[in-house]
Amino acid sequence: MDERSWERVGAASGLAAAMLLVVAFVVAPGAPGLDARTAAVVGYLGDRRAGILTASLLVTLAAVAFLWFVAHLRHVLQRAEGGAEAFSPVVLVSGVSLATVCALSMVPLTAMAMLIARPVRVGDIEAVRVLYGVHQLSIGPVGLLVALFAVSTGAAMVRRELAGPWLGWAGMAVAVIGLIAGVGSFFAAPSGIVMFLAYVLGIAFALWIAAASVVMLLRPEVERVTAARGVFAR
Repeated sequence: MDERSWERVGAASGLAAAMLLVVAFVVAPGAPGLDARTAAVVGYLGDRRAGILTASLLVTLAAVAFLWFVAHLRHVLQRAEGGAEAFSPVVLVSGVSLATVCALSMVPLTAMAMLIARPVRVGDIEAVRVLYGVHQLSIGPVGLLVALFAVSTGAAMVRRELAGPWLGWAGMAVAVIGLIAGVGSFFAAPSGIVMFLAYVLGIAFALWIAAASVVMLLRPEVERVTAARGVFAR
């Protein structure tokens, strides 16, 4: 394949990641906050076990697809920056870190779904509570990594190094939501409001990635006729 085709594959991987993420939110909605009673957590896990396992798989697949998309962004930005290495390293590192943390955050959720499938004992309930806390507290790191990825990618978009400025400003808005959700989770153990912000962040991030992917699918960056400005050039 030529470079145009490879760029379309890279853009399509972002769209795939966004779609998988949205479906994951749909199949396992209504997770209680960390301040919920243990009985409510156990009840949620039991009632939504199939959906939770499906969501865990979908988020993991979304993380894999997102890694390909991040590699595509790195390639495009490195070319646009003409070797200045301004935003492309931050986009790469934050994107890889975000995918890794998201995938790892689903391991406790999968373990809980497995535990709840057998007769529940006192020890299992305690283990479920701890694992649920680990899963919920991942909102903090995920939110902050989303903020870093969105602000760095958005800044590159605003500078017309990628996609378009309007997508860049949308990315800045996603970054603000991520920052609020991420910082908030450290000061208020994921309560109802933090969980709501986490869902809003997930959907907003997925829609932003999907929009950027569609733009790059319709017009691969290699087809741009305007020369990219060097970030540090005067």
